[in-house]
Amino acid sequence: MRKDPIRAKLEAFGSHLTLPVARAALGSLEGEHGSSQYGHGYDYLDLRPYAPGDEAELIDWKASGRAGRPIIINRQREVNNAVWLMLDVSSQMGATARSGETLLDVAANALRMFALLSLKRSDSISLILADSRTITRIPFAGGYPKFDHVLTDSLAELHPAPRDLTSMLRYAEGIRSRNSLVVIASDDSAMDARHEKLIATISQDHPLVFISVEPVNPFDPANRRIQDAQNGKLMPAFLQNGKLAREIDTRSRVLALAFDRALARHGDTLLRGGSSDEMLTNFIHLVSTRRNGMRPNQESLLPRLQKEMTAS
Repeated sequence: MRKDPIRAKLEAFGSHLTLPVARAALGSLEGEHGSSQYGHGYDYLDLRPYAPGDEAELIDWKASGRAGRPIIINRQREVNNAVWLMLDVSSQMGATARSGETLLDVAANALRMFALLSLKRSDSISLILADSRTITRIPFAGGYPKFDHVLTDSLAELHPAPRDLTSMLRYAEGIRSRNSLVVIASDDSAMDARHEKLIATISQDHPLVFISVEPVNPFDPANRRIQDAQNGKLMPAFLQNGKLAREIDTRSRVLALAFDRALARHGDTLLRGGSSDEMLTNFIHLVSTRRNGMRPNQESLLPRLQKEMTAS
């Protein structure tokens, strides 16, 4: 079976990804919640010359004085950070994204992006699969290829039930390891105003990223053979109308903006896209340009990520 191109791209990207870039990228999302373990520890690994984008606080001034140039100390962290990757695997996620992929495939690929950076940083990852019937936690240990394999196999064995986002958020609310990065992947229709109180509670203890996949517009005449995710029936052609499609697109953008602002009120982040490729582009832009919690020497992260993606 031919592998999804975005997954192949991520694997190639991972082979070129450096630890400082991974730390800086995820650190920009963790913001004020950032772990005190970030880049620190008591066990020295090695010394190396300073490179643009490295944290100034990691410079060893005595070693730098002896060498006559800035020298960085790499330290072994005492305890890994914890990252919780939560995926909505409900029957609604079988619907079509704007790219023609399923919503679930786009959401899963977005989580793979976070896993790639987290595992490069040696974080502890828990994968959570949730619908109204069950919430399953899959503790994970290993590298990115193994994570990709575990996620792929888990999705192949699904028997999805309807969505229950409230239970999913309550699960996140109960995560006891403070300051863990929580990433929740669903679609544009999942969140509404009733969930903001739960988001606020989660945000008190954890940095939160919400991945929202944009579904296909079923009323757009350019989209053919759109199927209902619940019953598999095709969208009747006579219902497709350009004017109505534009109204739906406008409403979707307004709701997404309102959701983005609601998350921002609690210091959280929205990552939204209608395809796996768009998610990857938006992800790189997000972690490269975010200012909340970003140190000045991280502002060059965008060209570095782009360079490493090109190398892959």
